[in-house]
Amino acid sequence: MKPANQILQNAIAAFRKTTGLYAEVVAEDVRLPVGYADAEINLYDAPTLLAEVKKTIRPATLNAALTNLKRFNRPGILITEYVTTQVAEKLKELDVPFLDVAGNVYLKTPNTFIYVTGRKRPEEITKQGYNRAFRAAGLKVIFALLAMPNMLKAPTRQIADYAGVANGTVGNVIKDLEQEGFLYRSKTKGLVLENKERLIDNWVEAYPRELRPQLKAQRFQILQANWWKEFTYDHWQKNQMWLGGEPAAEVLTRYLRAEKITVYGRPEFTRLAKIIVQPVRDANGNFELLEPFWKFEPEELDEAHRLCPPLLIYADLMSTGDARNIEAANMIREQYLRG
Repeated sequence: MKPANQILQNAIAAFRKTTGLYAEVVAEDVRLPVGYADAEINLYDAPTLLAEVKKTIRPATLNAALTNLKRFNRPGILITEYVTTQVAEKLKELDVPFLDVAGNVYLKTPNTFIYVTGRKRPEEITKQGYNRAFRAAGLKVIFALLAMPNMLKAPTRQIADYAGVANGTVGNVIKDLEQEGFLYRSKTKGLVLENKERLIDNWVEAYPRELRPQLKAQRFQILQANWWKEFTYDHWQKNQMWLGGEPAAEVLTRYLRAEKITVYGRPEFTRLAKIIVQPVRDANGNFELLEPFWKFEPEELDEAHRLCPPLLIYADLMSTGDARNIEAANMIREQYLRG
């Protein structure tokens, strides 16, 4: 059984045990006019609910999960292994139903109100590790496969080189992705990507938790937040930098006005400091510099700026929780991540 399906079944069982009420899974992997839902479920007297199943839901990933629920255009519910009291209160405030494997639940209908929180995380969940595919090294492999679809046809050694991981890691991650239904082996086509939309969602959920904290982020306050607009593509390439986050979204969508500048790269900082006018280290500053984690040249999306791959731009925007950033992220997803 796939991990998401196991979480679903365990959460339904926990709901029955905690409340003594009726619950059942009607269908799994439900295709919708746009995208999919992990399941369709019935809970007591609630209308049939479409389920978004996540291994974890944290404050940093909550907005991405809520965005997926909105895409259903039907009543939905979040299902996960464990909902902390903090996240439970936020979901209740937003009137978003949820279930977890511990028996925590929020469900409100015209005739029923159920709110259980504070139940402890089951010991077996605490002991479990994350699937290898969605740990830091695995996320690098998935990133390479999603950013460069032709990589599916490449030898594992080449995928490893582009992802910056060991060759054995690629093989393990591919096995995990096959097990979870994201890849399958065709006799005529070789490896084929399945459920791309869901894989993107899982990557975006895991990235701020597993990989981004390893990228040695440096944060500064700068006076001239628009310095990046004066850079040419040659400047970006010469300094081995890629523009990400809000400014990249401004370039791609013409909708967002960047306030916080995100750059991935390893520039000669003394030279860069002359351009951005004496940056001051500040944990809450408006300029963030992170180490790139990929070893390939992304597709050129703009003649003037060297941009990060759209998947990374999308992930960084979603993790901010800002409503306007999320709108821009959805524009990028629709234009660059479909298909």
